[in-house]
Amino acid sequence: MSRKKVSSNQVRGIARKRMDILVRLSEKEALGGNMPRAKRYMTIARRISGRNKVPMPKGALYCRRCSTPLVPGLNCRVRLRNHRVGTHCLECDNIRRTPYLMEIKERRTCRQGR
Repeated sequence: MSRKKVSSNQVRGIARKRMDILVRLSEKEALGGNMPRAKRYMTIARRISGRNKVPMPKGALYCRRCSTPLVPGLNCRVRLRNHRVGTHCLECDNIRRTPYLMEIKERRTCRQGR
């Protein structure tokens, strides 16, 4: 008896759902103070992401070096400098800088519209 083959789109959909669940659980555990379990959930979500070529959920804030779910005010520091958002992980001292481009693009369109 042969097994029914699952399409790659179905596999990716299942992977997205599981990653969403794991990210939510990870954030919940981080807020509860259970960091080893939160790290483990995030590591599993990242592994699923890499294995199935599915990007991590957009709202997931995590440290790429130590896989800690980042909760501002609890285990990370957020600073705004020079058109960038700097997220500093307090677990491993990794700094992640991302530009905030949407606000800059909005300003450009407003200036051109005058």
